[in-house]
Amino acid sequence: MIDVLSKGRLEVGFVRGVPFEVLPANSRPTGMHERMWEAHDLILKAWDEHEGPFSWEGTWHHRYVNIWPRPYQQPRPPVWVTGTSPSSIPPIAQRGHTMACFVTGWDVTKKLYDSYRETYTATNGVECPANRLAYGVQVFVGETEAEARVGAEKLRWYFDANKVPPYLAQPPGYTAPQRLAVMGTSTAPVPQARQAKNQSLDWMIEKGVLFAGTPDQVVEQVRRFHDAVGGFGHILMMGHAGPMGFKETSRSLELYATEVAPRLGELASV
Repeated sequence: MIDVLSKGRLEVGFVRGVPFEVLPANSRPTGMHERMWEAHDLILKAWDEHEGPFSWEGTWHHRYVNIWPRPYQQPRPPVWVTGTSPSSIPPIAQRGHTMACFVTGWDVTKKLYDSYRETYTATNGVECPANRLAYGVQVFVGETEAEARVGAEKLRWYFDANKVPPYLAQPPGYTAPQRLAVMGTSTAPVPQARQAKNQSLDWMIEKGVLFAGTPDQVVEQVRRFHDAVGGFGHILMMGHAGPMGFKETSRSLELYATEVAPRLGELASV
């Protein structure tokens, strides 16, 4: 319906969810990966099918699937899928969906992007375009560096307010045993995000989990990160959190839109 009302502006995201979202959702952690991809297959078949109603028998049982109205975009809206671990990337790349990772920092992001590019090229026989990759990150832009730091200190509430206890951070069954053996005792689905709590603003900027400063400084921060991870095509900007008010939030977004985003076009991929 949104795709029809917007005349084809919808882009759809599939997100499995991080471990500590499992209990509030009253969801079973085992088999989440498989259930997400089954739900993905069911939804895409509903969009793509033009031969009339069909039945679906799997985790879910539907005798009669026949959506109306049809998507405005044909054959369907573009799909994005999040990924934060190397094992989650190949299925995304094999399907050619845009892969987005969130505050995974320099090293982890490069590994995820490299895995995607390798699988995409092996699957399609062509080089992976930059617009298949996205990076989600906090961003605050100020007219002065001092103003930007004040705003960024409020934006970082997202990290500092994380009160997930260790025993809820990795519910049994969420992570495959093979991957857990490699991870050891680590329970961080997004390592830099969990490590950022109570760190300095400079640490966050340096690690690539938050970009903040004047337009010139933010452009340079994005450029350095972009080049270090091998390039990407989209920034998913998180520009509001915690105690931030409307005026400072909207001004930061305005500066980003007018003075940062146009210059990122020089990277020919963002």
